[in-house]
Amino acid sequence: MSRLVFFLLLLAILAVGAHLWLSGPVEKSDFAAREKNREEVRIVAVTPPSVAARRAEDSRKTVATLAGAACVEFSGIAAGDAFRAREAFAALQAGQRISERRVEEITRYWVFVPAVRDRRAAETRMAEIRKLGVSDLSIRPDNAISLGVFSTEDAARRFLSSIEAKGVRGAEQGPFTRDLRELVMLVREPDTELVARLTLLQRDFTGSQLRAVPCPAQ
Repeated sequence: MSRLVFFLLLLAILAVGAHLWLSGPVEKSDFAAREKNREEVRIVAVTPPSVAARRAEDSRKTVATLAGAACVEFSGIAAGDAFRAREAFAALQAGQRISERRVEEITRYWVFVPAVRDRRAAETRMAEIRKLGVSDLSIRPDNAISLGVFSTEDAARRFLSSIEAKGVRGAEQGPFTRDLRELVMLVREPDTELVARLTLLQRDFTGSQLRAVPCPAQ
């Protein structure tokens, strides 16, 4: 029995050797051959040394100007960059030393009757206005009555004049929608390292500005 096992193992070893011999020499691994689309690799841009030197000098001057500032204001962040800016400032890990301020612009105006005490009173007032020939009305959640929304203040003013000529009293015109135009970040008591990081961060937001400002009351 043991002799049979021996011959079976010998046959197995010979079979493996024959397979390796018939397969030819083993090629060495060529990792370069695994690269994909090597011919499509392109260098996107190279910053000229003169430009890099100028940027470095500008950064040095900015850091020197802001060093020791009680507060530093990072302004000019476009509305479309607000989310990215918030993430970038969160990565600075300055906690409550960083605050933001929204700079908004009015994009819609409306003509309205100020809020009344309850829904029933708003419905009664709306019925009175309809009798005067004004039909496009709606009651807001706070029981104010909207008589129209307009893209410009002048259009809202003209409409208000027209319904007043019909006898509508107590209506007003004012801002309806405010959209974010710019985000301003404020950093309190930044040290030199944080000022340097702000200076580098400024390059990622076109049109942004850094300046030392008095700290507002908390």
